[in-house]
Amino acid sequence: MTAHHRDPLYMRNARIIRKQVNAEHNAGRSVTCHKCGREIQPGQRYDVGHRIDASRGGTHDLTNLGPEHRRENRAAGGRLGALITNTTSRTSRGLPTW
Repeated sequence: MTAHHRDPLYMRNARIIRKQVNAEHNAGRSVTCHKCGREIQPGQRYDVGHRIDASRGGTHDLTNLGPEHRRENRAAGGRLGALITNTTSRTSRGLPTW
């Protein structure tokens, strides 16, 4: 878990989103993934993600968080990590240049 996901505001608001989604699932209703627009079915694993990523100015406010399919959330994180890794120099990350 990254430092920004340990932020108290994110943790509080993510709990609120999870509580809302779990209530819908317990009632037998699906919820909409905010990334792809498809339904997250009861029992299907999900993450709470940012509508606008924090690296692009997004916040941890409730209006910027929503449920998303786990694979979409994790794939987006992988793409962002690869972008950071591939656009920074090895020396700036404290790695040897060989």
